[in-house]
Amino acid sequence: MALKNIFRKVARYLYRIYWANRFGELGQGVIIARNSIWYNPKGIALGSHVLVKKNCQLSALHTRKAGGCIRLRIGDDSSLQQGCKITAAESIVIGNKVMIADNVFITDHNHIFNHPDMPAALVRELQTEQVVIEDGCWLGYGCVVLKGVRIGERSVIGANAVVTHDIPPYSVAVGNPARVIRKIELAKEGS
Repeated sequence: MALKNIFRKVARYLYRIYWANRFGELGQGVIIARNSIWYNPKGIALGSHVLVKKNCQLSALHTRKAGGCIRLRIGDDSSLQQGCKITAAESIVIGNKVMIADNVFITDHNHIFNHPDMPAALVRELQTEQVVIEDGCWLGYGCVVLKGVRIGERSVIGANAVVTHDIPPYSVAVGNPARVIRKIELAKEGS
């Protein structure tokens, strides 16, 4: 039994070294599933105790706007469930203790489609605007968060919602486009 524990500790140490050399920043206790896909992980920062489940795809695009810097930052104790896709060209900041359900898509850019001389498929320029998801949010199954959005602290985004504008803190938002349907009332301690 003691030999098995030694092997586990050595495996954890090697796992940490393997990932630490690939990311821009890497906190303690990060768990990354084997089937996840990373594009330019040097542009990604993961806080402590982040969980990334299988088939997640995280990208920090190389752009002229932000060369060689962290474009995607995920805070402590946050989790990304299976099949999430996050693509950052400028800046996506995900706070602490954020829960992101399966198949969520988050992006801070879109392609220019109204170029006067070229069809959209040939234009390689991007329009970017920062995305911020504050602490304690919960993004439901299959929702989409588009560029320029700030989701306020402890907000809940319903399944399959499309977030196109800011959501205030302590709100529940659903639909396409997402709209606030109610405010979250926090329970008082001792009640």
